[in-house]
Amino acid sequence: MDHYSMTLGAIKKLLDDIGMNKYSAVVNECIQKWQDEGDSTLFGREFDNNGRFADFRLDNSVISNIEKGMWIGQVLSALIAMAAQLSAFAQRGMQMDLDFIRRNFGAANEIMEITKCQDCGRLEATAMDIDKYVSKIVIAKKIVDGMERGNLNDQIDEIENLTAPEIERERRKAKLRLENSRISYTDTYGKVKSCAGCGSKNITDRKLLRSVKENVFIELSR
Repeated sequence: MDHYSMTLGAIKKLLDDIGMNKYSAVVNECIQKWQDEGDSTLFGREFDNNGRFADFRLDNSVISNIEKGMWIGQVLSALIAMAAQLSAFAQRGMQMDLDFIRRNFGAANEIMEITKCQDCGRLEATAMDIDKYVSKIVIAKKIVDGMERGNLNDQIDEIENLTAPEIERERRKAKLRLENSRISYTDTYGKVKSCAGCGSKNITDRKLLRSVKENVFIELSR
């Protein structure tokens, strides 16, 4: 199975879906270069500082729905990282081992970034904070599952349209861990601007570490 073409095809489809045809055309060139000549180097060149993706931006002018924009941005970054890894394998003449990829692909979801009120000490996670945390495990699994089953585009569609059952399942698990830690969370999809406890606007970022011994988070000191 040509996993490199499959991954590039998923990137192209995602770019087509959000109307970024200029960049989709570049990815299509990468696919043709690989399929016609067995050359995977074009992809890397287009994503370096002088490549045609150098000015690529994904913001609310492209996707107005902030929730969908977050998930699409995360899955697009993950697909690009996967394509870069597969390109490197191809250039070294290495065979892709799906078991190795499954064990090593994706960022570990050990840290959740939230906010803290510096006046009263209230810790609070927003829906976006939770999604950024759970997306690390959901997206990596969906991509590798799609490569293994040959239905990567379907897996990406579920993320793009927020219909993947794994999303809600992982959200529930994260919320339970927050509850066990006595940390508040809100359905607001954005950043906390003022404290819901005391009204202060003295808000700073804070990191939580997922405990491996208990189903809780541990606040990290600066």
